[in-house]
Amino acid sequence: MKPAKHRFAATETTRRAWFAAVTSAFLPATGLTQNQSERPQFDAASIRINQSSDRPSTRYDTARVDLHKASIKHLVRRAWPLPDYQVVWPAWVGDRSPSGYDVSVTFPAGTSAERLQLMFRDMLATRFGMAMHWETRDLKVFEVRPSERGPKLQVAANPSQPTDYPKYSTNIANGMWHFSSQLGGAPSGLTVGGFLEAINALRILDRPLVDATGIQGYYDIDLTAPAEVPDNKPALSELLNSLEKQIGLKASLKTQSLRMLVVDHLERTPTEN
Repeated sequence: MKPAKHRFAATETTRRAWFAAVTSAFLPATGLTQNQSERPQFDAASIRINQSSDRPSTRYDTARVDLHKASIKHLVRRAWPLPDYQVVWPAWVGDRSPSGYDVSVTFPAGTSAERLQLMFRDMLATRFGMAMHWETRDLKVFEVRPSERGPKLQVAANPSQPTDYPKYSTNIANGMWHFSSQLGGAPSGLTVGGFLEAINALRILDRPLVDATGIQGYYDIDLTAPAEVPDNKPALSELLNSLEKQIGLKASLKTQSLRMLVVDHLERTPTEN
């Protein structure tokens, strides 16, 4: 029998041109407090609900972005480039809904990443009725740093262009769980931050892995750990042990004070085009 295999498109590590330095996410949310005429806006924006079984995808050029079946989380994180654990979502966002959004936006060529973020904030406010605020909360996390023997990372042999949907796969074979950023002969590679966020998205751990390595670049990453039944996922201790021994990254339990984006209101259905 062939091993079961599942492929995922992780939201939240990002394309450099769109997700600028995270520090910009902590600026005041002027995009939601200024008058609409003062907020940067897209030249045109079309949003339609997509209930198909399609996988998410993105097409873009210097003056246009087309998102196919983007999640609401993806749209918010285009406006505020934060990891998922740093956003407090409305209850409905966690629903396992097959729906997504087809979004097409246009803007002047040469628009900066920071200005694009403000345009997405305006779109969320005007089309989804989004309201939010910032607050500082203490969060228990696994802080990830290089182990005493140093990281064991292989530079991506065939690095892919940064995209909104870094790709990876997981499979189970002979009682072992396997994670890989390499998908056959296709361009591949993940940043360390993207790798950790992909693991977070699999919901194996009871708290997020937070990147404190300072490591830059794209790497071909493979990780294996014993799979436990009935969930066919590794135990927390096994995963962290494999992370240190195979990748050279050590996770330590910490309590961090993080500035959180709290989404107070967000409609499921956008206003009409």
